[in-house]
Amino acid sequence: MTAVATGATGTLPRPTAQGRAAFRPVAARGGRAALPVVAVVAVQLLFFPVPPAIWAEGAVLGLLGSLMAVGLALVFRLNRVVNFAQGDLGSAPAVLAYGLVGLSGVNYFLGLATGLVAAVVVTSLAEVLVVRRFTRSPRLLLTVATIGISQALTVGALLIPLLWGSAQLGTVRVGFPWHLSIAVSPVVFGADDVVAVVVSLAALVGIAVWSRVTELGIATRAVGDRRDRAAMLGVPVVRLQTLTWIVAGVLSFLAVFLRACIVGLPLDPTFSLVSLASALGALALGGFTDLPLVAAAAVALGVLEQGVAWDQPDRPTLVLAVVAAVVVLGMVVRGVSPHQRRRESALPGALVTVVPAVPRVLRSLTEVRLATAVAWLVPAAFAATLPLWCGPGQLLELSTLLALGLVGLSIVVLTGWGGQVTLGQMSFAATGGAVAALALGDWHWDLSLALLVAGVAGGTVAAVVGLPTLRFDGVFVAVTTLVFALAASGYLLDRAQFGWIPPHQLPVPAIFGITLGSQASVFAMCLVVTALGVVAVRGLRHSRSGRAWRAVGTNERAAAGYGVGAVRAKLGAFFVSGCIAGVAGCLLVVVNQQYVETPFTVPESLLVLTATVVGGVGSVGGAIAGAALLEGSAVFLPPDWQLLPSAFGVLIVLLAFPGGAAGALARGRDRLLTVAARRHGIALEAAGPQDATALVGRPPDRDRSPTPGFGTTAHDPTTRAREQGEP
Repeated sequence: MTAVATGATGTLPRPTAQGRAAFRPVAARGGRAALPVVAVVAVQLLFFPVPPAIWAEGAVLGLLGSLMAVGLALVFRLNRVVNFAQGDLGSAPAVLAYGLVGLSGVNYFLGLATGLVAAVVVTSLAEVLVVRRFTRSPRLLLTVATIGISQALTVGALLIPLLWGSAQLGTVRVGFPWHLSIAVSPVVFGADDVVAVVVSLAALVGIAVWSRVTELGIATRAVGDRRDRAAMLGVPVVRLQTLTWIVAGVLSFLAVFLRACIVGLPLDPTFSLVSLASALGALALGGFTDLPLVAAAAVALGVLEQGVAWDQPDRPTLVLAVVAAVVVLGMVVRGVSPHQRRRESALPGALVTVVPAVPRVLRSLTEVRLATAVAWLVPAAFAATLPLWCGPGQLLELSTLLALGLVGLSIVVLTGWGGQVTLGQMSFAATGGAVAALALGDWHWDLSLALLVAGVAGGTVAAVVGLPTLRFDGVFVAVTTLVFALAASGYLLDRAQFGWIPPHQLPVPAIFGITLGSQASVFAMCLVVTALGVVAVRGLRHSRSGRAWRAVGTNERAAAGYGVGAVRAKLGAFFVSGCIAGVAGCLLVVVNQQYVETPFTVPESLLVLTATVVGGVGSVGGAIAGAALLEGSAVFLPPDWQLLPSAFGVLIVLLAFPGGAAGALARGRDRLLTVAARRHGIALEAAGPQDATALVGRPPDRDRSPTPGFGTTAHDPTTRAREQGEP
């Protein structure tokens, strides 16, 4: 590969022609990987040109955003999960430090040091108490656990200002104690801008040196690549994980605190979520694990955001739509690299576990049939009698819960079966709701037609949003759906931006000629539609399409070996899931009697995903149970306490029952089924694979599938051949 040249200065390796040829593919791959970042810069220069000072201001804020993005990349490289608590790990300590300096008069450096210590403590507790418990769990459980951590820390950040009584922390300005002023029209850069640049560059350089030079950094990279092998070689995996999370938490604190010193501290629960969306965009554009590229993408996005804000001052929410479009465009550009596709689609780890069905050999038993009938009829009878002893206000809340349960069913289809993590499901519901409002309010359609067109609209938008991610890992779907949800709720479906959504109250709807003039009739309609949704989804589970979705979500490569088209299956899951969510959006519009943006925000999307996972994302009943447990407790609590169920309840439930409420009920059911089998002298292990394996979590109903092995995440399609002794 090299030739040695001698001279007065000694020997130096000189690359040969073969060495240069070997380097060219690596350079070409590096160039292709940087194409998304180049695309972001090109969009900013072509469509949103700004003066040099505004460009520099965007670069400063982008550098701070790169700290959060790099922290996300460090955690993702180690745990293969997107840490949705990344922004809040720094927000709560930053609020504490900001209040100490601004309201208590503490020295700036002492307040900064206190915030750093708080960030270390908070992140350590989160990693030890929660993250470590889910290290070997399905990735979706750890993802939802980080959402629970995020909401718990959001509650903490909102409660910390109470330490200073009625003082308004958002009106206080905190800055670096040394005065500096650099005027570059139309911006005046101060000492805080200089400190932000110096600290950000120092932190990024430190992370680069730590990751590539030090033994700890190299060991951390080894753990991210092969966790089990690193543990066998004596690498302290647990301690390195804690250290990585602490570094990510400190980076987040620095980003939030230094940004607050420049632009102020907004005490808004969605602030960290919006910042996280930009960091997630940089993470996706940078390939999730390429730290320099992630940092460069964050800077480019920061400049783009400032460019949009400068060019469109009257449309402040337009930046969300632009960032969403650029992130999707960047992933499309990244899709031209086959090497990148293969690497990112091969991320290890199952997504969810699915509740197994009752073994077929036991379904004909009298007690099993009776228990099954009771399990369905008792909840149905209870729901049907609710209008008799609930008031209109309570029926309104219950109707909302039914619609949210229907959204949970759509998540079961897309995430529980299809393996695509969706964080913006309420945006698909919002699409259906907006179209339904137009059909009911302006076109005066029957509600049955409005439900139909709402479902088609939601499914079409979901398919379009999912289209750029079909050849990528499910994490790309999470990023895409999140940024689309931010764009939809903040701009695309905002009545202040577009006038096609009816702003007035809708007329009293009628379905098949029956006028829904009372809240009881609306509740009955929501109950019937939700029941039909449950029946339809249960039927889809055992259909050919449902088995294809589950096969692709379980093992895409193995499913392809059996002739299942992954792209077509994923696109079908997106469309069906969006249709169900669109119908739910129509129900919410009917319940509220007009289209309002509040039920369709991004926090609601995260909450409904959390509720579905708590209930059991692999189970149809789990979606309804999760809505009742989490959404119901939040609905009936005072506004100041509504975050507590999703913040702490989800962590408690997931720690106690990793399979969700449906998984816990399934374990109890399986014990009773085992007793029934023994009572009737049925040997489950001798009853055949499709009968005996349901109690231990293996795929049921295999003999009904034209393509063998379509089941849960416990096995891939090759397992059936091994069980039956086939080669």
